[in-house]
Amino acid sequence: MKHFEHLAPSFNSTRKEHVFPWDDIIPHREPLHNNLTPDSVASKKPKVRKKEVNNSASSSGPSIPNSQEVIANFCEMVEDFCGRVEIPDDADGDEWLSIPLNDAKVLVNEIISVRSKKMLHEIPMDTLTRLLHVIDRQIRCSQGLSIDVKENSDDADAELLVFSALESIHGALAIMTHHDMPKQLYREELIERIIDFSRHQIMDCMAASNPTFRTLYKPAENVKNGGDEDEEDMENGQASKKRRTANLIMRKSSTNKVSASIYSAVQKLCLILDFLKELLTTVHLSDSCILQLAKTCFTTFLVDNMQILQLKAIGVICTVFSSYTQHRTYLVDETLQLLRKLQFSKNAIRTYHLADEEHKQIQMVTALLVHLVQFSAIVPDSLKGTVNWSTIVDASIDASYPIKCHEAATEACCFFWTNVLQRFTAAKSQDMSEAKGIIDNLVQDLLTILNLPEYPAAAPVLEVLCVLLLQNAGLKSKDTSARCFAIDLLGGIASRLKRDSVICSKEKFWILQELTDTESDGSKILKNKCCVCLGGRGINMACDVCGRCFHSDCVGACSQENLQRDYACPLCFCKQQLSVLQSYYELQNKENCKRNAASLRKKSAAPDETTAIDIVQQILLSYIQEAGPQDDGNLFTRWFYLCMWYKDDPHSQEKIIYYLARLKTKEILREYCNGLVLSRDWAKKICLALGQKNSFSRGFDKILSLLLASLRENSPVIRAKALRAVSSIVEADPEVLGYKRVQSAVEGRFCDSAISVREAALELVGRHIASHPDVGLKYIEKVAERIKDTGVSVRKRAIKIIRDLCASNPTTDTTRAFVEIISRVNDEESSVQDLVCKTFYELWFEEPTGSHKHLVADGSSVPMEIAVKTEQIVDMLRKMPNHQPLITIIKRNLSLDFLPQSTKAAVINSSFMAPLRKRCELICKRLLERILQVEEAVASETEVHALPYVLALQAFCIVDPTLCTPATDPSQFVVTLEPYLKNQVDNKSTARLLESIIFVIDAVLPLIRKPSQSVVVELEQDLKQMIVRHSFLTVVHACIKCLCALSKAADRGPRLLEYLVNIFYKHLSGSTSDSQLLGRSLFCLGLLLRYGSQLMAASENQLDFPKIIDLLKRRYLLKEDFSLKVRALQALGYILIAQPEFMLHKDILNLIEASLSSDVDYRLKIQGLQNLYEYLRDGESQLNTESTGKPPVQCATNGGSEVPVAAGAGDTNICGGIIQLYWNSILERCLDINDQVRQTALKIVEIVLRQGLVHPITCVPHLIALETDPVEGNSKLAHHLLMNMNEKYPLFFESRLGDGLQMSFRFFESTISSHNMVAINMKSNPIAFVKPGVSRIYRLIRANRNSRNKFVHSIVRKFVSDTRSYPAISFLVYCAEVLASLPFTTPDEPLYLIYDINRVIQLKAGAIEANLKNWTCMYQQQEMVGMPRNTGDVMLEPGGYSDQNLVGVSHMMLGSPCSTSGVNMAKLQVSWRSYGPNDRAHQCRFWCNFLVFFLHLIISP
Repeated sequence: MKHFEHLAPSFNSTRKEHVFPWDDIIPHREPLHNNLTPDSVASKKPKVRKKEVNNSASSSGPSIPNSQEVIANFCEMVEDFCGRVEIPDDADGDEWLSIPLNDAKVLVNEIISVRSKKMLHEIPMDTLTRLLHVIDRQIRCSQGLSIDVKENSDDADAELLVFSALESIHGALAIMTHHDMPKQLYREELIERIIDFSRHQIMDCMAASNPTFRTLYKPAENVKNGGDEDEEDMENGQASKKRRTANLIMRKSSTNKVSASIYSAVQKLCLILDFLKELLTTVHLSDSCILQLAKTCFTTFLVDNMQILQLKAIGVICTVFSSYTQHRTYLVDETLQLLRKLQFSKNAIRTYHLADEEHKQIQMVTALLVHLVQFSAIVPDSLKGTVNWSTIVDASIDASYPIKCHEAATEACCFFWTNVLQRFTAAKSQDMSEAKGIIDNLVQDLLTILNLPEYPAAAPVLEVLCVLLLQNAGLKSKDTSARCFAIDLLGGIASRLKRDSVICSKEKFWILQELTDTESDGSKILKNKCCVCLGGRGINMACDVCGRCFHSDCVGACSQENLQRDYACPLCFCKQQLSVLQSYYELQNKENCKRNAASLRKKSAAPDETTAIDIVQQILLSYIQEAGPQDDGNLFTRWFYLCMWYKDDPHSQEKIIYYLARLKTKEILREYCNGLVLSRDWAKKICLALGQKNSFSRGFDKILSLLLASLRENSPVIRAKALRAVSSIVEADPEVLGYKRVQSAVEGRFCDSAISVREAALELVGRHIASHPDVGLKYIEKVAERIKDTGVSVRKRAIKIIRDLCASNPTTDTTRAFVEIISRVNDEESSVQDLVCKTFYELWFEEPTGSHKHLVADGSSVPMEIAVKTEQIVDMLRKMPNHQPLITIIKRNLSLDFLPQSTKAAVINSSFMAPLRKRCELICKRLLERILQVEEAVASETEVHALPYVLALQAFCIVDPTLCTPATDPSQFVVTLEPYLKNQVDNKSTARLLESIIFVIDAVLPLIRKPSQSVVVELEQDLKQMIVRHSFLTVVHACIKCLCALSKAADRGPRLLEYLVNIFYKHLSGSTSDSQLLGRSLFCLGLLLRYGSQLMAASENQLDFPKIIDLLKRRYLLKEDFSLKVRALQALGYILIAQPEFMLHKDILNLIEASLSSDVDYRLKIQGLQNLYEYLRDGESQLNTESTGKPPVQCATNGGSEVPVAAGAGDTNICGGIIQLYWNSILERCLDINDQVRQTALKIVEIVLRQGLVHPITCVPHLIALETDPVEGNSKLAHHLLMNMNEKYPLFFESRLGDGLQMSFRFFESTISSHNMVAINMKSNPIAFVKPGVSRIYRLIRANRNSRNKFVHSIVRKFVSDTRSYPAISFLVYCAEVLASLPFTTPDEPLYLIYDINRVIQLKAGAIEANLKNWTCMYQQQEMVGMPRNTGDVMLEPGGYSDQNLVGVSHMMLGSPCSTSGVNMAKLQVSWRSYGPNDRAHQCRFWCNFLVFFLHLIISP
């Protein structure tokens, strides 16, 4: 199979040479050497000669040449070689010192041949010394030459010389890296020369392959000094350039074709680096050699098309890191410098290909970092070679050594990240983005290789980073940007940890079941099924130990030859390995116990029984050992795993030998095992599962806790960042939202002071509502509260969340959420209103997809889906104070006016409306059914359980009565509801039920062509009885209205109405003194005349309206009984609605004006205004009826009673004339001291403006004054009207701002005198409740610069008085406070105010200063002559008011005091004496307050 192709030993040219962990380039193997040397470098002659020698040997006989013969032949070849090229040392010239390239290749091949036979150390030392001397002279001869043709245009033989030197270096290193070579061969000057020459050739190859690197490297080549100076010059040259210029090395990839010579040189340099890596462990090199070699390797990372060379450089650097610990700090510093030189964009060049991971690459520098950390845990020298059990026992390794190795790796990680984060925090703002990019790229790469088998160090590297980010370098930093960046990183890391945890928890891999299954008796092993694919057919393999069954393809046995009779599954295979190691260990302990039982028993106890986690760990180790290359990287990887597991095992130190043996299991148990075959996918799953048990994965809870704590930070930026970090974790596992601590933290952000944070918190919850409704239900209450949020976006998001939750989980009880949503149907933001209507349309009125034909089980013809929606509506209505919002929802959904105009036009013109109306009809039908069912199920008559259903039915009927008149039986609703009118219970709930039922009947009756006479008779009787005796007047009102409609619809005539009118008129004109009866008679008489006037006008008995009105004026409007007086005024209003022309009569005009005067009782004012309000509503209703053609159905807000159309009310001409007669009185009542009076008057203003009955400019000052109303409802309505007026008539609005300010002051003074300021906590500064209204007015005109400047100037101009009028001091102080409370947002707004004030001060301050000096002098003279001194005046601070100001005492200022600097002093003294001391004190107090305010504006930010 494909997964196991890499297990076969293959050294062909298709091998991935660019992957370091799987690097198969092994320099001491001759076949690999031949494969890695192209034809341009490797000569064919050695191969031919070798073949001839072999043939001759074979032909002569079966004897094999002995070692002496091989050594003699080699020495003879060396003597011949050296004799041809060796000259005296004192000779001059370099031409004849060069070794021919072919000779050098022959020499290298002979050296490799002897080396492969492991006889190179037997060569005489003199021969090797002479050969190395010749090679040294060859290297010196080629120094300064370049492999690049462009650099050697004047020397044609330079390329051959360089290749000859490289071959010589190859041969020299092959000799020096052989085992047991004499120490005299390792001359330091030769090694330094090899390293220096290799460095120059590496630089030349890099320059030739990358032109950008050449531009930076070429100046250094012009220096004629030694290699160290060249290198130093090159480094300084790079450092002196700008970082962005250096980064061009990585940005600009070389596009020119690399020549064959360069390619051959790179291949040879790779072999040389391999030998140098081996030389590092063979002999201890000097520090200068190490530093030069390390610098050379780090330089290779500065180009992007030398991946093979970079991989070899990583191997060399890691070997230095592990073998020369004193240079670890230097190597980490160089790695940090390399990070700074490389590019830092988010799309960093990633050229390090991961083994068997398609489309997954990381940066070379990240691979270097991970390998450095893995090599920091040094493998004991005794375990590096071929070992057996005795070698491990005799190694005497300290029990704490693996822990120290892990600590060394942690220390390296800590040193690296500490320096990186320090540079990040110390970076300037322009470099901070670069540092962020570097760290981001590193973390992204580390997360890519996390839980891959070859990179165990990724987890510790990330763990150390997280620990530092949780401390002063991150979340506890004083720098906000550093904390935000730390939160971003921690969020990404934590989300990856959570994602891995979720994947692992869902994984059903059969090997990992060992970690979760508690039973070890094999009862859960599947029989006759493949444990991998769970398939039952084609099973052809079975484990001889546990009996598990497999398909050969599933376990990687691709051919029948691999099917073994004694096959053992990976679990049993590794369990057997560990069992054998345990048996060895126990035998060893027994032998040791015989010698020193007590001490050794304490020192090393026998390991416990093999655990499941040990078996799985051993499977991973076996996979790495079998699948990976047999080099130091593989060994260090396995050792790093063992160190991590050793640290986490609490009993590890008691079995150190057991852990060491696990590292070399294959060598120790060579005769017991043939190798483990395991696919890479299996290994990755095992690695992921084991990774969940390390300390890094266990740190997820700590990260999450600190991220949640960051949600409570003071900075909104940090809170928003933390919220996004938590959101990324939730993306990985939405179940995290269900954690109590997460829920508490997120819900706390629902109430955050920043709108962006609140919206982000809702977005976090809303993103997972549909997929995890059980989690969403935990947040539903808090989300519902956010529907009333001040932020528009927050309100919208909360509504959408609840909509999504209800759509995904229809059975959820979201009644409270529905109540909160429907409360925003009259939101001040139109988009929120549209969203509310759209939400309920999708939930209730939209036709669902799919078939929903299942009917209700109670025999109804209504589908179950409609019944469920109906119950939701009723449940919501139970918790609402009234059904007015539901009426709005139904009305807008039936008209679809919440849709965009284009969509709405397309929908309405199609057949889309028919299903919508059909659903509404079915809902009404279901409501009627439920009314019957609920009333029948209730035993007690006092309980009214059907009221919510009736209210819902009334809401639909108000919007469209035709919904309650089915085509099959139009009178169904009337016939069904009529028996409920016989209810004798007299309480509030029953009254409301009867009122709603009567309304439905009244609305439906005009739509029935021929109602049943029996039903009509029953209705007349029931309605008449309730009119006479029912105690609730709202029910009486509904009955009278319904009776009039019934008489008209059934053609019964006015007989019954006239009869009732005569009865009530007799009561009123009689001598009875029963005030209750008289009040009821007045109420009923007025309603009968209001609703039945048209019907009775066609009768023979004409009503005498003047007579009835005269009776009311003469007898009841003058009564001392105030309740009768109000009731008579109400009856008069009903009559005037029916006959509006009477309002034009002088006596009625005087009567209404008197009821609206300021000195009458507030109840009369309210009733008089209510009469006018109902009259206007009737007129508006009739106009709507004429335009739509539908019967008038409207519900008044006064006690739920109806307001139908009356005769003459729709005449706009007479209506406008009547309103203009009383308009001034209505506007005066808008500023009344009583809250209810102002509210009623403001409603009249609203409807008058809507109908356009008066000029809008007349009411602007009053509306501006009402903006400062302490009653929130009044101020909001006034602001709404002003906003609409400003959109339509901006000039009218701006022209009356000054008058509005004056009127708002009068309203302010009257409000202060009538309200309890202590109750509203504004006694110290009464102006406080004015500021919100002033701010709203200013926001209306803020967008227009001219408008706002005019507004400010009009207020400042109040301070400049003329000779005709003098403003009150209290008014001027009020104006100053208004200016101080303006919500400025741009700098030019307060600057203009300061400029305007400065103009006034420049004009007036000089004269005031002179007058104050004169007054001060006179005041001192008065004291000298003994005049009395007034000490009662105290200078008030801005915002303070004296008692005289609060009651509106107006003090006239001196005649133009600011222009009297040149007047006669005698006149000034006369003027001064003409005013009392209080007047002068008020003037001084005002101007001081004004100046203080001016200074406050300048100083305030």
